[in-house]
Formats: sequence, C-alpha cells, structure tokens
Amino acid sequence: METPKISNSLPGKLSGRQGLLVGLGLGIVLAVGGMAVWSHFPIQRSAAPNQTKTAGNARNSALPVKVQKVGTSTIEESSGFVGALEAQQKVTLQPQIQGRIEAILVSSGQRVQKGTPIASLSLDQTQANVASSLAATNAAQAALKTAQAELQQAEAQRTRAAANVQLQQVQFNRTQQLVTQGAQARQQLDVARNNLQTAIADLQAADKQVAASGAAVRQAQANVRQAQAGTAAAQVNLNLKRVVAPITGVVGEFPVKVGDYVNTGQTITTITQNDSLDLNLSVPSNRLKQLRIGLPVQLLDPTTQQLLGTGAISYISPTVNSNQQSVLSKARFANSQGRLRDGQYVQARVIWNQQPGILIPTVAISRIGGQSFVFVTENKTVDGKPQQIVHQRLVRLGDIQGTNYQVLSGLQPGETIVTSGILKLREGTPIQPQS
Repeated sequence: METPKISNSLPGKLSGRQGLLVGLGLGIVLAVGGMAVWSHFPIQRSAAPNQTKTAGNARNSALPVKVQKVGTSTIEESSGFVGALEAQQKVTLQPQIQGRIEAILVSSGQRVQKGTPIASLSLDQTQANVASSLAATNAAQAALKTAQAELQQAEAQRTRAAANVQLQQVQFNRTQQLVTQGAQARQQLDVARNNLQTAIADLQAADKQVAASGAAVRQAQANVRQAQAGTAAAQVNLNLKRVVAPITGVVGEFPVKVGDYVNTGQTITTITQNDSLDLNLSVPSNRLKQLRIGLPVQLLDPTTQQLLGTGAISYISPTVNSNQQSVLSKARFANSQGRLRDGQYVQARVIWNQQPGILIPTVAISRIGGQSFVFVTENKTVDGKPQQIVHQRLVRLGDIQGTNYQVLSGLQPGETIVTSGILKLREGTPIQPQS
C-alpha cells in the first residue's frame, strides 16, 4: 500500500526570500504582545491596595440615624365606622294659634332652660277676654259668698225654730197634765196646742229656707266653676300667644322676625339639646358575639384624625337588617364641653379588644420580596473603640394602629431599632444614633 506524502511547502509555492520575511513579521508581533502583557500585570497589582483602603474607610464611617427602643404598648382590635351625630332631643317651635310676632325674647345660640319664653304674639283681644273672664269669676265668687251667708242665716233660723218646737211641746204636755188634774182650765190647753202647732210650722218653714239657701249655694258654686273654666280657657289662649321652650337646650336660627304674621304650625326656631349625642352604627352581623352594651367607642375628626371624645354602645337592635346583614347600634357620647354638634360628620372606632403588645413606627419597616424587615442595633468594639452596627431582621406584622404596626414576632421589648435612613443601611452598617 502506498503511503501518502505530506507537503511542507506553503500554498502558492513561496520563494525562500518571501518565507524569511514572513518569519520575521511573526516574531515582531509576538514580542510586542509579550511586552504588553508584562506591563499590564504590574499596574493591576499596584492598584489593589488602594481599593482595599477605600473599602475600609467606607466600613468605618458611621451613618447618623434615629433609633427607638422597643417597649410594650396596648394593642387594640377595632373597626372603623362613619356617620353623623344626632342630638337626643331636638324640637321645632311652632305657634298653636295665628298671630303677629310682637317680640323675640332670646337670641340664636343662646342656651335656655325649659319653660323660658322664646317669643310672644300680639295679645289684643285675647288679653281682653282674660280680663273679662277674671271679672266674671270674681262676681261668681262674690255671689257664692252671699249665698253661703244666707244659708248660714237660714240654718240658724231653723235651729231657733227647732228649739221653739221642743219648748212648746214641753209646755203643751205640762198644760195637758194640769188640765187633766183640773188645775187649769181647758182653754189653756187649747192655747198650748196652738203655740205648738205654730212652732212646728215655723220649723217647717225654716227647713224649706235652708233647702233653698243650700240650692242657691250649689248654683253659686257651679257659676264659680263655670267662670273659672272660662278664665282658664282664656288664659290658655293667652299662653298660646307665648312660645316657650319645652326642653333645655340651645336656640337655633330664627327664620322669622318681629312684625311677621305666623300661622299655626309655622316654624319659629329650633331648640337642640347637645348635652349628649348618639351615633348610629351598622355593625356587621359577624361581630354579634363581641357586640355588647358599654363597649368603648372613640370619635375621630375625619380630617385631622384627632380624638374628639370617647363613648360607649348604648343600644343594640334586636333584629338584623336582612339586606345588609348588619345590626343597628347606637353609641352615646357626653358633650359637657360642647365640642360636638348635632349633625356633625365623624369617624368612629369600636374597640373590640385590648391587650399588651409591641408597636413600632411604620417608617421603621423595609420590605424585600414581600417580607417585612427592621434594622436592630448592636453594640460591639472595633479597633478598641465602641461602635454600633445594625442587623437586618425579619418580622411578622399585624394590623396597623395609627402610625404604628403591631409586631407579632421578630422583636422583643428592650431592643432598639432604627427609625430613619433605613434605605441607606445594609447588614453590619455602622451607625451613629441621633437624639
């Protein structure tokens, strides 16, 4: 078998002189490349110590941050509601008769007591009717006194007549006995009998006079009662001319003025009792087990979120709203300082439960990959000097309460966390706490 031959000549059959030139060119290229590589490595070796020194200075510089010591606070489980406050008592003052407003006796915003005159209507004929009724009553009372005096006189006359009857009866009995014995004439007996019959007649007349006088007294008493009723009716009409406060409270605006003619049922003003107010709450039915009378409720200003007052559940409806599946409840709030108003729009928090726990500011939380972290400080010694550094720690958070988060796990009371500049911090970063 024939062995193939390998040719050592370059393509194109270079001549000896051309091959020499190509070899020299390759040698020069290799020499220049070697020098470049040799000069590159010393530069890199000299730059490494400077980079290490810069990194060390960065680690030794402490970042100024604010810190806060973790403590135990009160954790509240609550639900928010909104609504308008309602006064317990609010009345609209309306006249019960027609008339022209003669005077407005109080001013808007004034606090008045029950029974205080608010306004008066013109009295004209009503005042005259009252005076006439009073005169009729006085006349009836005078007639009653006269009738009572006549009755007393008639009763006294009857008493005398009855006494005379008894006397004449005794005289008749004695004369009859003497006549029977023959000591006196029969004519004396006839005289005694006549005197007795006359005394009996006088007594009967006195009885009739007493009865007549008694009837006159009863009629006079009826006249007095009728006159008094007329006076009372006139006085009622007179009282209707005066509009008085039915409750204690604050006077509202007057849509009328002095001189206006008002009809029955027309609004003159309102009186609102702001001493305590109610807030209607539609509580979800799934909270029924926790809902109870006396449960604390806080009022918040919807704009500033400041606490306006604290009250309690005062009413729970016995039925559930089938459409909303909620229970109507009312929370009552005392208003002795007058900070609350009828119709005021507020936010409310029903506090279902309170227990001790940990709260930290929301600004101390950093989130990475859907998890929550805080930076916890640690004291250590660096180059013989005390230094504080931070460690990033995973925490589990609960509900937000105001500007704080509830911490369920990951922190203990007494530890210190960073509350500012957390975006500049990394694990092990030295810090300088600021006051």
